[in-house]
Amino acid sequence: MSEKSSDNIKLVVMMLPGMDGTGILFKTFIRQLPRDIDIKVVTYPQDTYLTYEQLAEHVRSIAPFSTPYVVIAESYSGPVASLLAVNPIGNLRAVIFVSSFVSLPWGRIGTWMAKILPTALFRLRPPAWALRWLLMDSATSAETIVEVQDTIARISPEVMVKRLRDALTADFSPMLRKSTVRTVCLVPESDRLIGARGYQSLVTAREDIEVVKIIGPHFLLQSSSERCFAALQKLGLFDVGVDE
Repeated sequence: MSEKSSDNIKLVVMMLPGMDGTGILFKTFIRQLPRDIDIKVVTYPQDTYLTYEQLAEHVRSIAPFSTPYVVIAESYSGPVASLLAVNPIGNLRAVIFVSSFVSLPWGRIGTWMAKILPTALFRLRPPAWALRWLLMDSATSAETIVEVQDTIARISPEVMVKRLRDALTADFSPMLRKSTVRTVCLVPESDRLIGARGYQSLVTAREDIEVVKIIGPHFLLQSSSERCFAALQKLGLFDVGVDE
């Protein structure tokens, strides 16, 4: 959490990371947020595997008790956000899915792939060209690519492959369908990793979901941080000082 006086904090933004679980890659987006918002970047264990249900309990354990808050869930953390939305604690104002999903992001082929994924997949440093094509775009700097490679290298390969298996076989649509919490979805127009499946799984689960399409790749908060902030601000999600 950023160092700000608690007397001035009127809204907390809880950020749930992608599959690396570190939250390191949020810094570009965090710079966009107003000073009277507190940012709590949630991290997941680097060497210990936790199920989606266990991760949701971890997030609940550090959620604000009285201060209003919103949850921003990136990619892998979509199922965690759905569990928070169906059983919210405190004053949860909204759940925001970014480049994310709640069910079978690669369809049925993903459930088959999950059975054969080798741990060795994450023992090697991912090549720059693959990261750029899957997650980012041609404008991404070489420094950013290296940062992503270094971040992935922090995590146990065994943990990473189990997280990927969970993501590919996830089906949390029934959970999100039961939620009454305001739900927003930021959809990248050039998502090569998940494509339209993530968006479709969210819309199917919640017909009242607020969808905003944004120019950018899968790493939307990193590559299009200003557009993401502007879209969420326009929806009033960062309004503070308003009693619920």
